[in-house]
Amino acid sequence: MKDSNEEIQRFIESIPDQFKIMEEKIDFRTQNEYIEYSENFERGELSEKETLQLSEILFRNDIPIEAKKKGLTILAHTGTILAFRQIEKYYNNADKELKQWSALALHECKMFVESELTDVSTGFISSGLGGLNNKLRFYFLILPSGEKGFDKTQNNIVKDEFNIIANKLNSLIETIEYSEGYIEFNVLIPYDVAVGNLIETGIKKCNELGNFVFDYYYVTNQDIPDRGEIKEIIRIVRDE
Repeated sequence: MKDSNEEIQRFIESIPDQFKIMEEKIDFRTQNEYIEYSENFERGELSEKETLQLSEILFRNDIPIEAKKKGLTILAHTGTILAFRQIEKYYNNADKELKQWSALALHECKMFVESELTDVSTGFISSGLGGLNNKLRFYFLILPSGEKGFDKTQNNIVKDEFNIIANKLNSLIETIEYSEGYIEFNVLIPYDVAVGNLIETGIKKCNELGNFVFDYYYVTNQDIPDRGEIKEIIRIVRDE
């Protein structure tokens, strides 16, 4: 079953651009598993009846999770609007174990539908911390340059300088958490902006006003470390 170009165009126009960067937080292991699993399936074609029959297994409680994984992947590789809508329907009420898997299938199916119209390979970007409005979410942590922690004045300088840099780079600092021994950020950054550029420029600007920020830092887009992990991160960053 093939969709007409007009149907595909209307479908693409009905879906927000932010689907190109996944807003969902996808566990790194789930991403790797899905990619490896997906590579075992070629693009296929199903009739409308076959698509609906396959999608029915997603909503049955007696079907094993592994079978549903296969069904979602086959539907994704069908790359039709009907297949997308069936995956979307399941995603909205998915089994807990398959919420992230169905999100990946949903985005992969959309990628294939778009490729049918544009004849250009498209893709999506996913990460453990997700994203928003075509921006990826990152967590990073900066440290004071000396043994003393950041004081109130330095906290304010960090906040002001990093917000200025973020605005210039079309990025958004969602949260800043202050501790005496470190400062934590959650930031949304466009996929075409290097996260290191934002952080290193911010550190440089802060140090022009007192040289109080350590040159090295920690950054990730996979998860937010807990307090125990932060202690180890600080030790590694300072190379102690």
